[in-house]
Amino acid sequence: MHFIEIGDTKYGSDELSNIVATGLIGIGVDSFQSIKVDAKNNSIKIGFDDIDDANVCHTIAGGFHRSKGSTFHCQDARQFMLELYGVATSWGDDQ
Repeated sequence: MHFIEIGDTKYGSDELSNIVATGLIGIGVDSFQSIKVDAKNNSIKIGFDDIDDANVCHTIAGGFHRSKGSTFHCQDARQFMLELYGVATSWGDDQ
């Protein structure tokens, strides 16, 4: 089984997808239709209904371009999840 290690904990693809969904919902990004985290390749792909939500993910990932479509794709799922966690925790502090 493939996993991504964050801290001292190892997570499989399904667990990581749930973590991402929870983080996105926590910051009000909820138009996702699919979240696929590939622990083997450390990548993530999220399909959205709303292009603006895809752009939020690009911003979180440090992307400087706006998506022309409603799909977000990142080749470093671990780093994206760490950034999402940082945004979600600071967002919660600001509310």
